[in-house]
Order: sequence, then C-alpha cells, then structure tokens
Amino acid sequence: MSIGEVKAALGEASQLLDQGRTTVEGIGDSLNEAAGFMLATLHDSRRDEAEKARKAIAEAVREVKLALRAITAAQESGNEFGKALG
Repeated sequence: MSIGEVKAALGEASQLLDQGRTTVEGIGDSLNEAAGFMLATLHDSRRDEAEKARKAIAEAVREVKLALRAITAAQESGNEFGKALG
C-alpha cells in the first residue's frame, strides 16, 4: 500500500467516524430526552425497580459519552498519523 493510499484510507475513515459521531450524538439526544421523562416519572419512587431504571439510564448516558470520546480519540490518532506521513 502506498502512502497516498494510506492517506486516502485515513480520509475515508475520518469521514466514517464523522458519520458515526453524528449517529451517536443523535442517540445521545434521544436518550437524554427519554431520561428526562423517565426521571420525572420516577422522581418520588423508592422502589427497587425505579432505582435500577435510574442506574441503567445513567449507565447508558455514560456509554454514549465514552463512545464519543473514543471516536474523537480515533480521529485524532488518524490525523496525527496522516500528518506524520507528510
């Protein structure tokens, strides 16, 4: 594989990561909206199921944030590698 081909592959990967970021951000927006409704509904509940639901939604929100960080890190690494290639 030539340097030009590697750079082209890195560019394509960056575009795919941008698409992935857009998708994950959309999921995060929908999740945040659903979390708001759920938390409002369960705000006074002390039941075990309500606490489990609160923990599950918090974990889902964390996972979205982690996915976005991973996408950012992947793009930064790809960009650095591309610059190192010249």
